[in-house]
Amino acid sequence: MIPRLRLCSYATALLVALAGCGSTERYDRTYYVLSADRPAVSARSQTDYVLDVSRFTIDSAYSGSGLVCRVGESEYESDFYNEFLAAPAAMITDKTRNWLSRSRLFRRVLDPGSRIDSTHVIEGNVTALYGDFRDRSSPKAVIAMRVFLLKAEAGREPLAVFGKTYRSSVAIESEGPEALVEALGRCLQGILSALENDLAERLENSTQSPSTKPAPRSVRID
Repeated sequence: MIPRLRLCSYATALLVALAGCGSTERYDRTYYVLSADRPAVSARSQTDYVLDVSRFTIDSAYSGSGLVCRVGESEYESDFYNEFLAAPAAMITDKTRNWLSRSRLFRRVLDPGSRIDSTHVIEGNVTALYGDFRDRSSPKAVIAMRVFLLKAEAGREPLAVFGKTYRSSVAIESEGPEALVEALGRCLQGILSALENDLAERLENSTQSPSTKPAPRSVRID
């Protein structure tokens, strides 16, 4: 049986933080980053499209820096000592931007703050980002997010031409917070690979009429 990560509940973490106010006591924390790099630059031919990846949003339950674990149907814990180095939404946005840049689906994927006009925009919302420890013998990392591709047209509201909800869960292969972060990275890699394939198919069929906005679909990646 794999023991749970060393975690503090939200309430406990708050009490620890308050107890530290005005004292010189220091707490040892470890910081992690998500890793989800595309293996290699794609050999496919680039299109003439220019993509802007908007900053993803994230549900408030997962927006904090502490690693989150689900330990019951409605019970979650946040780790006071093991945290993401940067905001989770920012990291996932950056990984998505870098992945799609290497996919060669677009002539250019814009850097943040670029003033170049884009032909398409990616928007996303992360709805789950946690370790699932309800089954202590078989813990899993879970990421879920909604992604939309918008077509940008001068003087008009962007038109949604693609939307899908992705969910991935993979086994946590060893004990400790580092194993959870590694598994979350594999979740994100699976989602981005599926997203790339879906976008490639959508862009190849972009000559079809976009007059009807597609309803978001869902896909599980296990």
